[in-house]
Amino acid sequence: SFKYLIFIIFLNLLLSSFQTLFPSLLFLLVKPSTATVRVVNGVEAIPHSWPWQVSMQVLSASPFSPIPYMHGCGGSLIHEEWILTAAHCFIPLNVPSFWRMCLGKHHMNSSMDIPSAEECYKVDTIIRHKGFVYEQDPNDITNDIALVHLAKPVNMRKEISPICLPKPGVVMPAGTPCFVTGWGDEKGKNSHLNQAALPVIDFETCSKPAYWWDTLRPSMICAGYESPDELKSACQGDSGGPLACTAATAAGGTNTTWEVHGIVSFGAQGCIRDKKPSVFTRVSAFSDWIDSNIKKYIYESRKAL
Repeated sequence: SFKYLIFIIFLNLLLSSFQTLFPSLLFLLVKPSTATVRVVNGVEAIPHSWPWQVSMQVLSASPFSPIPYMHGCGGSLIHEEWILTAAHCFIPLNVPSFWRMCLGKHHMNSSMDIPSAEECYKVDTIIRHKGFVYEQDPNDITNDIALVHLAKPVNMRKEISPICLPKPGVVMPAGTPCFVTGWGDEKGKNSHLNQAALPVIDFETCSKPAYWWDTLRPSMICAGYESPDELKSACQGDSGGPLACTAATAAGGTNTTWEVHGIVSFGAQGCIRDKKPSVFTRVSAFSDWIDSNIKKYIYESRKAL
């Protein structure tokens, strides 16, 4: 309809101005940049080896676009109906109907996956942490976490399955080898899912003045390399995606169960900078928040019946 066309044109202008102006707010000196983060200098993942990886896709701003949805952020499937991601992914669009969650992807262009395992799901509810105030204060990116409830349960199979949550309060020791996954590189050219091994950097080091100083909070986790010479990072395109570590590395055992210990949150302008490793929301700091919000949703859904 004409009203819908006017709305889409307005939305297109809003997104254009946001993409033009927002980076100027984020990319000042060493202030954190939440501009979509991509895996830099990673390697192509074995197809479907990270079956919890989600491509969060937003409705195209133009009604004339040949691509109805665009990849906006990454996410982690943690339950057949729930996805864990970053709160900043929904700036400025916090409307469930504008989003879809795609799983079972390897190539961003689904026609390249033969046979395709991709399945996309509509979004029922978006729950952002109420303590996330980055829109009001760009210096504060604490509580960068969100839950997405799907309109229907995911069809679980080999290519699509959830990742486990860590035990509450667990802090990964320095040097722990974890993996970040996502599509693209710093130029956004790669169409396949990439992976990069990033060692955990301890809080004491990462909160030094030369690193992230007072931007860092105990509810965050740093991972990456301290020198740009090593050229690996979670840089622009898959914010909200997982930092996956095995349970064995957390407990010192032989358990190979994968857990999502981090949610890609922010990094430095230019992706790779000296002493500016990627920063993730530490999932184990929000165990109670995740649990209580899922229980609250279930309770309210049943009450509404």
